[in-house]
Amino acid sequence: MRLVGGEEAVSIVRFLMKNPSKSDEEIASALGMNVKDVRRILHKLIDHSLLTYEVAKDKETGHRIFRWRVQQDQVLGYIKTQIRRMAERLRARLEYEQSHQFYYCGTKGCRKYTFEEAVDKLFRCPACGNMLNYYENTRTIEALKQKLQVLEKAI
Repeated sequence: MRLVGGEEAVSIVRFLMKNPSKSDEEIASALGMNVKDVRRILHKLIDHSLLTYEVAKDKETGHRIFRWRVQQDQVLGYIKTQIRRMAERLRARLEYEQSHQFYYCGTKGCRKYTFEEAVDKLFRCPACGNMLNYYENTRTIEALKQKLQVLEKAI
């Protein structure tokens, strides 16, 4: 949910799971949020098929009232899909880190370069002019492996 609408989206989904069939005004009031912000987030969530709604007519005003519900089966599928996507990106990054040698000048804010890029730059950092030295990325590789294990367990 955070990916869709941040912490506010998480709050809205949690609220709706405990209190199904609430209007946007009721959600905003209960969570102390601006109704426009609630509506914006609700529409983001519905774009991802995480919510559904029923439309009722207010007998006094004649206005349409939307009553929102969480599609719990869709939420679980959405979360699994997002975890799979993150795992795929981590696998690609891990493969990239394992298959390249890197060079770095050691200056904060400067980037690291692959061997091929370092050769093209004559082992000089184009940003600061310092020498590019071999960068040991074993810690990066291990961190990526650990994060990947956590995601694979979650799937």
